Amino acid sequence: MKDWIRKIAGWRPGPGLYAAGAAAALLLLLYPLIRLAVYSVPWYDDYNYGRYARTAMEAAGPSLGSALKGAAECIRISWYAWQGTYSSIWFMVLMPGIWGEQYYRFGPIFLILLLTFAVFVLVYTVLRDVLKADRVHAAGLSAVSAAMAVVLLHTAQAGLYWYNGGVHYVGMHAFAMLLAASAVSMICAEQGWKRGMGAFLGTVLSLVVAGGNYVTCLQGLLLLLSIGGVGCLLRRRQTLYMLPMLAVYAGGFVLNVTAPGNDKRAASYEGWGMSPAKAVFYSFVEGGKHLWEFTGWMTLVLLLLMLPMIWYIVKRTRFSFRYPVLVSLWSVCLYATGFTPSLYSMGHGGLDRTLNAVKLTWQLLLVLNLVYWCGWLGRRKRNDARMCRWWFYPLVAAGVLLSFWAEPNKAGSFSSYGAYYYISTGEANNFYQEYLARVEILKSDEPVAVLVPYHWKPWLICMGDLSDDPENESNRAVEAWYGKDAVICAEPVRPQ
Repeated sequence: MKDWIRKIAGWRPGPGLYAAGAAAALLLLLYPLIRLAVYSVPWYDDYNYGRYARTAMEAAGPSLGSALKGAAECIRISWYAWQGTYSSIWFMVLMPGIWGEQYYRFGPIFLILLLTFAVFVLVYTVLRDVLKADRVHAAGLSAVSAAMAVVLLHTAQAGLYWYNGGVHYVGMHAFAMLLAASAVSMICAEQGWKRGMGAFLGTVLSLVVAGGNYVTCLQGLLLLLSIGGVGCLLRRRQTLYMLPMLAVYAGGFVLNVTAPGNDKRAASYEGWGMSPAKAVFYSFVEGGKHLWEFTGWMTLVLLLLMLPMIWYIVKRTRFSFRYPVLVSLWSVCLYATGFTPSLYSMGHGGLDRTLNAVKLTWQLLLVLNLVYWCGWLGRRKRNDARMCRWWFYPLVAAGVLLSFWAEPNKAGSFSSYGAYYYISTGEANNFYQEYLARVEILKSDEPVAVLVPYHWKPWLICMGDLSDDPENESNRAVEAWYGKDAVICAEPVRPQ
């Protein structure tokens, strides 16, 4: 009996079970997010940007070619009149809703899957190609990292369910992760076809990322230069394959930041921003203010969950893990740059949708530093690398539950729970039915559309409501989309 108890108490779940559990948890957490996307609806700039494709399709017929022509026209106008973020604008104009209101949902679904895929691929590539981890351990850690990024997104409302705001920041940041993964894979590749594939994908993604928002654009450039610098220090000849992607990125970066529209946009924020030197300094101050907000107990518990797999990997790799302090200092600097563009242009750390990108950078840097410091410590410890005993995982599960219970705003802080909540209470469906009723009125022949304010407003998918003022910007966006003389949103007048 004692031997049986001792055997149970000493049981260590293997990496296969860990990876399978992590993958199952990730899929379980993704399900309510994708299910909620069915009820997502367009808002404000979705109409403003999508209208370019819609106009071109009305003139030349509904086709992909005419939609692309509309996107090109919007990029040209915005480059001169507003900003140079050409790739973001391209995606914003081609929002799925241009083909019909019922297709808008595919935009949020795309963002959810893109972010999950990008985080998984980046972490998996670093573990496999740099540390030479086996597939099972790499997949397990990548699944946990992806779940952490998606579920703990700073604000899933603007990051996943508002396509326009989400693709501009979360979408572009996901492409930047794939760019980094391509560069790392190319430098580490021994086979010529892998180097060529990495160089090709990296060059295409460089063109995309360089035309994104300025947080991603700046951090992507610094990340590419850092990866190339490490490749040169390690005397990897494959680093030469980075020259095309660096050249394309530099060209796209210059095209983005020198757009005449940037000056016109800055003029509308005159007096808000800071000098470049001041913006750089306060980036570190702003980064310090957001440290705990971007971390929190749940992130710490999930990092603890990663420890058994990380320790197993670093004890078996030949990677030297030298200069961990330098890696941490570099991480702090890269994280701080996420605040610099907003401070420079607007004088504050950034809007919620901007902070989505900054938090994603911080989370991935936490994983990187945890791996690196564990590797550095592992070189000085001679104990064997083994998975933790089974009771470690119930303790971590208890930590997850406690972190969940201690959070006062559960629906806003944990995207999967928020999605489950709004679906289970029926709020999401009720809101969507009210939206469909609006669409019927907006598609009618009446020149003036009078709408009733939303009664149901599930936070994750309801960005806001229209106004009783037809000159309101949101009202005018809907008015232009549906070809109305005016759109008014007000409570019906009840008879006395």
